[in-house]
Amino acid sequence: MFKRLLITAIILGLWSLPAGANSYVGSRACKRCHPQIYRGWRSTLHPYMLKEATDETLILPWNNVVLRFGRRKFRLFRRGREFWMEITHNGKTEAYRVKYILGGTWKELFITELPNGELRILPLSWVVEGEKWDLNDYWPSTLYQEKCMGCHVTGLRLERRGQRLVTRFRELGIGCEACHGPGEKHIEAPAEKKFETIVNPARIPNYRIAAMVCGACHSRGETPDGRYRYPRGYLPGQSFEFTFILKPILYPDGSPKANYEQYNDWLKSNHSRAGVMCWDCHEVHSKGRANRFQTKLPGSLLCRKCHQVKNKGVHGIHSVNICVGCHMPLVARRGLVRDIHSHQFRVVFPSWTLKIGSFEKQPNSCNACHFHRKDPPERLEKILEYSLEGLNF
Repeated sequence: MFKRLLITAIILGLWSLPAGANSYVGSRACKRCHPQIYRGWRSTLHPYMLKEATDETLILPWNNVVLRFGRRKFRLFRRGREFWMEITHNGKTEAYRVKYILGGTWKELFITELPNGELRILPLSWVVEGEKWDLNDYWPSTLYQEKCMGCHVTGLRLERRGQRLVTRFRELGIGCEACHGPGEKHIEAPAEKKFETIVNPARIPNYRIAAMVCGACHSRGETPDGRYRYPRGYLPGQSFEFTFILKPILYPDGSPKANYEQYNDWLKSNHSRAGVMCWDCHEVHSKGRANRFQTKLPGSLLCRKCHQVKNKGVHGIHSVNICVGCHMPLVARRGLVRDIHSHQFRVVFPSWTLKIGSFEKQPNSCNACHFHRKDPPERLEKILEYSLEGLNF
């Protein structure tokens, strides 16, 4: 009986904000009392995840650009201040207005609104680092509001009115309230009640519940009915363990194969077992010190704050390299092939590639950098075996 009550409490989020109406107010309302945090947040990628299509947000030329992919022909053109994508396929031509732009750092996708209010990701996307156009497999089957949008806006509300899907949200992008919960009660509360009317993930005593604030979007899964690919109705401070089923896409060794699987990875790591949180390594309210990943320190300096490593054996060979090269190998894919770091914080040895049969089917930490013909997995595995003899990890 107690176990059943505990599970119910977790689902309802009884350890989050007090019961009752609590509306979203938008990040600008937070700026009044937290101007420095607000300015720092504006320098991160979160506020710009989803943007309206404008001259300022579009990073590409969009003036009668014609592209062909097999039997598909695309024409990108403008109508006044609007951006349109014309698609010709199997003798049929249709034009769609680009309403929103998704991403823009690794990959840029374009979203259109259909007459019934449904948002769909158009088939043509721009791979930023590769500087090339590419086709995606979202069009036309993926309903953006149900599969993606909950992690790209703040305060999403969906309502079906007959055949029409009505979409409301407080702000585009990941705002303050996406991580701290609705802020109306917090703003209205007297000074002595401020603390208890907002969620601060770093102060949540249960480390796993705290990590779910990040994991709500940095994970791959779906609701039990398979309808939503984000924790529908989740609020910071709650648990989504019983309302969201993790379904990572993995290589044979368990390494991530696709985007947004960081939370899935972290659960398997020693960092998780030790209670090392996302914000212990990443800046939350600022751009970061050294790179676009918002880490608090550059390269190995961050790792060596906690880990003392002697320069001998394999660590001696790679004394000029950085820890993430081996312990967080680039194995998963966002825009290009293998452009996402594993967050399991373990070396993927060449023996796994040898076991499975090829680097494409099972990448490893060593060949992610040593990709020349003179460095096959067999040779690197032998070097590792020699270097690891007598080395105590």
